Amino acid sequence: MIKATFRLIGLLLKKITGDHVDAFSAQAAFFIIISFFPFIMLLLSLVHLFPLEQSNVLRFVTEVFPTTVSAMLFSVITELYGNVASSTLISITAITALWSAAKGFLAIMKGLNAVYEINETRNYFFLRAIAAFYTLIFAIMLLATMVLFVFGNRLYYWIEHKIPFLMDTALVIISLRTILGLIILIAFFLVIYTVIPNRKTKVINELPGAMLCAAGWMGFSYAFSYYIDNFSNYSSMYGSLTAIVLFMLWMYFCMYLLFLGAEFNLLFSNKAFVQKLKRIYITSTREDATHK
Repeated sequence: MIKATFRLIGLLLKKITGDHVDAFSAQAAFFIIISFFPFIMLLLSLVHLFPLEQSNVLRFVTEVFPTTVSAMLFSVITELYGNVASSTLISITAITALWSAAKGFLAIMKGLNAVYEINETRNYFFLRAIAAFYTLIFAIMLLATMVLFVFGNRLYYWIEHKIPFLMDTALVIISLRTILGLIILIAFFLVIYTVIPNRKTKVINELPGAMLCAAGWMGFSYAFSYYIDNFSNYSSMYGSLTAIVLFMLWMYFCMYLLFLGAEFNLLFSNKAFVQKLKRIYITSTREDATHK
């Protein structure tokens, strides 16, 4: 069984290497980082539509990002909150930021098409529109996560006083915040794997990779944050660039997990690969039985 597991890992590594997953992860991470500040402007444009205080937004950043990375975001959010703009200017900023931030999703599209071994035939402007739309969905997902993780207790107290008959339901939701956050991530990655590549597929075929990616994303983010806060010494090496370097590393590995989930979906939807996998484990089981 152990030998079969190593052979499976070997097959996966061969497929990942052949598809240049590391290169596409770096490319996607680069464009997402380039579009990061327009994306932050978009998020803050959406936040301005709600009665959210700056302190609450900063608390959310602290919850989501490692400490060193959040320090960089604090200055950006503080500056943008200090510039009070008109609703018209906010709308224009949101549209401009949405279009710019979509460049990161275009890089993800290119990488997923390569992983799924398909050619892109859709119109460029159509792709930009799709990328802009899913960037907006991503922003809404972050806002939903913000409500769950940061404002969950306040929301519960409001329901307790205003809608008391929903109090028990609200308590269950607040208690399951981590699970609900995981479900939101799974749903988002499921949409990415199903819609973004230039192909038709069933949602059920993309579910394993979405679950793997969501769990890996959350687990890696917690582990990376713990490592940065307790063991890393990047500040002595990179100085004032530490926050940017750490953010690049975090985004690169998150993109790698995204493409890894796509590889997982592709391999296990391939009947030839599944049959080969079965033969490997059957052979391994027989060999173990013979040795016994």
